[in-house]
Amino acid sequence: MVKKRDNPLKIDFKRGIIEDRLQQILPKTTRNELSLVKVWTIDIEPRQSKIVLQYIKSMINGRDPISLLHLKRIKKNKDGTLKIILCSIEYDMEPKEICDALLKISNDSFKYCNLVDCSVPRCSPTSKELMAEWSNKYWPLVWNGNPNDQILNDYEIDMKTVRETLDKITEVAKKVQESGDELPIVTAFVDPLDKENIIIATDKRSSPHCTILDHSIINGIKEVARQEKQRRDLVAKGELEDRISTYLCLDFDVYTTHEPCSMCSMALIHSRIRRCIFLQQMEKTGCLKQDSGDGYCMHANEFLNSKYEVFQWIGDEYPVPKIASDLCT
Repeated sequence: MVKKRDNPLKIDFKRGIIEDRLQQILPKTTRNELSLVKVWTIDIEPRQSKIVLQYIKSMINGRDPISLLHLKRIKKNKDGTLKIILCSIEYDMEPKEICDALLKISNDSFKYCNLVDCSVPRCSPTSKELMAEWSNKYWPLVWNGNPNDQILNDYEIDMKTVRETLDKITEVAKKVQESGDELPIVTAFVDPLDKENIIIATDKRSSPHCTILDHSIINGIKEVARQEKQRRDLVAKGELEDRISTYLCLDFDVYTTHEPCSMCSMALIHSRIRRCIFLQQMEKTGCLKQDSGDGYCMHANEFLNSKYEVFQWIGDEYPVPKIASDLCT
């Protein structure tokens, strides 16, 4: 983690643009749309707060499936007592068990009342004004600035590699278009464990013995699996030195000429990639941008159990061949 002023990358935090070229693609549902989560609270005397906070810090923080670090843990009641958040209702320990543990730690001196659940904001908003509004209405929040600023600041991006890879896929797309045999849709898969071996995949749905499902991204995933199986077979035969095995496409960077369709976007979810960078938006069939297709923003959909980063290259250095606007890519 680096401070904003020390980051070697030029970042427009307001617009979410890196080096004037990579536009961060965010989902429709932003942190400014209120989402509530239930937490367990108790009322205690001020002198009891130290033991409770110590227990929360050592035993609950980091284990609770819902992060509550954006919330102030304590707020004052009108009668001078303190209302304190123990954990979210999704924590795997019953609140009564937590209170019993506190009672044991304190040698039976711990006292509390009003064990109840209440609703609090699931995450911090991006503005200080909205933070104050939610704090007054629900529960006091901690303001540490726009959360997305830190996300942008923490990105690790090698612009030289990005440019070189985008240049490769656009060159291949140009050659495919000139041949006239296939659709000029090209994708590159970069394995963090083997960055020199870039897998370039093309769209094969127009080729003999292939199907309409043979999009470039699907073919790339297949090739990753084929090469990994081949590598493991050679290791088993003693013909190749072993290394950490590739699990699906875990933490891969994927570069593609056209915004992925719903099938390919979901395939990347299942493949556990780290990042996707695309060149051409597909307004009718794309599945990543808010104004593409049905606006699914598949890469950051709140109902899916995995997510990946997405950027669109907004410069004009890498022109891609035109294809039908209603074509799934």
